[in-house]
Amino acid sequence: MDAAITARVVERLPQLIGSDRLAEACLLLATFVEPELDAVTYLGRLDRMAAAVQGHTHLSLRRIISIQEGIGGNTEDYDHIDNGFLHRVLDTRRGLPIIVSVIWMEVGRRAGIEVQGVALPGHFLVFAGGQLVDPFHFGEAIGRDEAAVLVSESIGGPPRLEPTWLNPVDSKAIMRRILANLQSRYEKLGDQANLGWVRACEAAVSPH
Repeated sequence: MDAAITARVVERLPQLIGSDRLAEACLLLATFVEPELDAVTYLGRLDRMAAAVQGHTHLSLRRIISIQEGIGGNTEDYDHIDNGFLHRVLDTRRGLPIIVSVIWMEVGRRAGIEVQGVALPGHFLVFAGGQLVDPFHFGEAIGRDEAAVLVSESIGGPPRLEPTWLNPVDSKAIMRRILANLQSRYEKLGDQANLGWVRACEAAVSPH
């Protein structure tokens, strides 16, 4: 764990989260694995996607993000560590539900479309233009019954959906979940070096 990078990130991360700049916050995390990462290039990709959006519905976003860009979930190698980093997901067009959802939120914000994150147990959705959408499954519009099935498939048990699970979550909660995903995967890999910076970032985002 590079002490200089860690000090810079833990100072900057809460500021970005506090101003709802999720894409920049995610790219800041990426500097731990790619210190020379050019964040401007990736932010530019989000800008270009947003500029291509026509209309103000979930279909407007789906047309660009899911269909034109082909961005969706990595079902073939779900647990790969790259799926948890925004820059890798923009490169490979495959990632975890929460990172693909961040792309929807950030493109939507730039295009003037309200997109809010929904943190289900074991899965992540968005409300886009008032419609519940599954970015992982290439922007499919879903209802409560389908959402309940997604929860069941993720954590087991019969399909169920608590009303509070559909409450939109803020940037801080989203970043905590992103970091929790990274921690889980690094723990499985036994990667103590990378676990160090993940825990430092968790402490910065949610100080006790």
